[in-house]
Amino acid sequence: MDSQRRSPAALGSQRTIGVISPMVGGFYFGGVIAGVTRAAGSAGHRVVAVQTHPTRLPRERHRGEPLPGVPCSLSAVDGLVVITQALPHHRIAQLRQLDIPVVVAGETSTEWNGSVVLSDNHGGARAAVEHLMGHGHVRIGFVGDLSQQDIRERYEGYRAAMADNGIQPDPGWLLEVTGTHGQSGADAAARFVAGGMPTTATIAATDQNAIGFIRALRAADFALPRDHAVIGFDHTDGGARMIPRLSSVNPRHDQVGEIAVEEVLAMFRGDRPEGDVIRVPTTLVTRESCGCSSTSTLGGVDAAVAEVTTPGRARLYELAQTAFTGAMGALNTRFTEDETRNGWVRAVLEPLDTAAERASGPSPVALHRLNDLTAALRPHPEALEQCLAAVREIEHELGSTVAQDLRRRAVLHRVTTDVVLALSKGCTRPAMARIGHLERTIADQYEVDMDLMSAKGESPRRLTWLPRAVRSPACLGLWTGPESACKERELEIVGVRGRSGTLARLLGQTITGGEFPPAALTRSESPDGASLTFVIPVTSGRSDWGLLAINGRVDAHTSYSREKYQHWAGLLAVALDQEQLVADLRQRELDLRRTASWENALADEIRMQAERHALWMQALDHGMWDWDVSAGTVYYTPQWKQSLGYAEDEIGSSPSEWLDRVHPEDRSSISALVASQLGGSPTPLRVEHRVRTASGGYRWMLCQAITVLDDAGCPARLIGALVDVTDQKQRELALSSRSLRDEDTGVPNRTLFLDRLGSAVERAATSERYDAALVLLSLERGPDRPLTPADTPARRLREAIDSLQGAAEEGDEIGRLGENVLAVLLHGTGRRGDPARVGAVVEVARSLPGLTAAVGAVESLQPYEDAGDALRAAEVVLQRDQADLERRREPRPSPSMPLGPAGVRRTGT
Repeated sequence: MDSQRRSPAALGSQRTIGVISPMVGGFYFGGVIAGVTRAAGSAGHRVVAVQTHPTRLPRERHRGEPLPGVPCSLSAVDGLVVITQALPHHRIAQLRQLDIPVVVAGETSTEWNGSVVLSDNHGGARAAVEHLMGHGHVRIGFVGDLSQQDIRERYEGYRAAMADNGIQPDPGWLLEVTGTHGQSGADAAARFVAGGMPTTATIAATDQNAIGFIRALRAADFALPRDHAVIGFDHTDGGARMIPRLSSVNPRHDQVGEIAVEEVLAMFRGDRPEGDVIRVPTTLVTRESCGCSSTSTLGGVDAAVAEVTTPGRARLYELAQTAFTGAMGALNTRFTEDETRNGWVRAVLEPLDTAAERASGPSPVALHRLNDLTAALRPHPEALEQCLAAVREIEHELGSTVAQDLRRRAVLHRVTTDVVLALSKGCTRPAMARIGHLERTIADQYEVDMDLMSAKGESPRRLTWLPRAVRSPACLGLWTGPESACKERELEIVGVRGRSGTLARLLGQTITGGEFPPAALTRSESPDGASLTFVIPVTSGRSDWGLLAINGRVDAHTSYSREKYQHWAGLLAVALDQEQLVADLRQRELDLRRTASWENALADEIRMQAERHALWMQALDHGMWDWDVSAGTVYYTPQWKQSLGYAEDEIGSSPSEWLDRVHPEDRSSISALVASQLGGSPTPLRVEHRVRTASGGYRWMLCQAITVLDDAGCPARLIGALVDVTDQKQRELALSSRSLRDEDTGVPNRTLFLDRLGSAVERAATSERYDAALVLLSLERGPDRPLTPADTPARRLREAIDSLQGAAEEGDEIGRLGENVLAVLLHGTGRRGDPARVGAVVEVARSLPGLTAAVGAVESLQPYEDAGDALRAAEVVLQRDQADLERRREPRPSPSMPLGPAGVRRTGT
């Protein structure tokens, strides 16, 4: 509240009027702001609407307290309108210290003695009570949240009207709720039904309360208004869409905003002292929920008009004031709104009067003007229904004056139809425009949602996510530090949207919260001509990022107080939360990587120390050696020499004393590993290899060594130990051999045999001289072999293997591929094959005593790509041979057996 004031605008120049509101959309807050904008725009001034409450979901019942850090843009405005609940009462009272006109809209306060503009809540509730009594209701209840002042005024008006009619409301007729939303009304309906429905009619403090109340009663199978009548308070579009349609008091929220601006402008001119309390008259719009059969508007009719006109004309004059929201100012800015409304009445009456008096119809231009005037006045949802009833009533009144003139009656009827058609078009145009607006809003919302939630592309701070169809200037400021009681909080401008160079130069600047939005934004021209700037807090949960300012138009038609700019600000806060979370996670990942790197280095050092210690401990029991790289000598400890069976003087100091004794198959790998160590490899040397002992045999040795570097970082020494692991290695080899050998026969199992077959196939494909043959055998017990307990399949396989080994040459391999399947791999058959060797194996297989063998042979492996391919080819031949054996086993048919078709002998039926 202590923002520095800029110089006041010169009298007659364009001024900026600020509006401080809990929310900046919806039928109430949006309606007041719409009235402020309309009145200020008509006078050539701009409006800045500041939202003081955080953005929440519509299902949340309470708006809570205003954000303490949201500024009032006091240094950017010349006058101020404060809407109810925007600020605590003590903060509103502090506004008296400002040197600007201030008007409070919506409620009075003992702490505020300045100007106040509010709806006549007391009179609106009284009109609702009297209307219900006109329907015969006496037991009338009330539903509302009495913690809000405007609702308390409505309740007091209800009680006063009941008392004036000699009725003392029972305490049970009051259903006090928390909140103004539909769920509160539904909860009240549940209590109402549970309490035995003590009343026959109910006045709800808000339309949303009434809508929830009606829906709950209908869900409980009550018929309204037969079982219960209801009247709401707010005149929202949602009530007009209900079944039954909701009768409601119209508190004229937009007119409250208009009169508030008139008060501010009057204070500019010094025409009116502060301290006025102005109550805007309300009207009752009756529909089906109260028991009326048609829609009408009660109250607000000029008595003078009613006296000098017929009832139908009086009704039309009344509709001109109550059935429309107000002129958009799009037709002709030279006329005031009252002149526009009166012009609409004349546009309706003149064609009808001319038809009755002269029997002539209106021109197309006149009907088109009526169409435009109707649309420009922005009719309420029920306006068309009311206007049709009034026009038909006027037709009836005029028809009675020309009852004898059939021609004029016919013209009057035709003209009435033309007027009704023009009114229908005018009332439909805003509805269609509203549908188009909603479609564009949905498209914009989808674009914003996808851009902000995708977490791709530029930072959301840059405002590139704003819809392409929305070209209004915008500005985003983020708080630079925590809130402090010592100084005003500051904002950094991090994103702008607009064509103005002055606006673009704001990027990176730091301003106080009271200086936001900057004048470069509020003075920017919007492509759609909007003269309203929204300032919305960018909040999400506990996050309070800053403020978003954007030029646009207010939406006063939604049933809830949320609109698209609030939605964008809420999504922006979530996107900023995600951006901050990702940045924090990346920083944490970097920190973890640094920590992990440090820990890995420490672990490597500890492991190196442990390995050195382990080597030294092993050296106590095993052979240690120390290789001096620069000298080219190795010191072998006595234990090293003894482990290989050599005496002290039998081993010298040359590296060859060790390397020359390495098994030829291991020598190349040992040399490569030692060279790698001497080349500076950081990995310690660890290798198992075979070393020749003094007896001429070989022992498996585990060699472990580490490299010691000199001051220049070059390998200076290689220190290691040699451990005898022969017993362990032999156990490993035996275990590996058993896993690859058939337990019953000792020959390679399927896995090992296919591996060797694959090697043979690969060798046959790459070598010009090598080839091999494959023979598959499927063995079965012959019919002449007696079956004994000792005659097991394994025994029969061993006998067959013994016989086949006699036919095979050295290097050939026999393997077991299945329970009774053997395979013979004949190496070195040459490129031309060796049929004799294959035939010898086949002959042995055919002649196995007591066994029947099916044979499949592949004489060359060259045509095949792998072991599986060759094996499948041999299996095909094997299956053919098995089929031949089966046919040979079948009994030959007797010559006496009859022949079937085509000469096939039948063996029976």
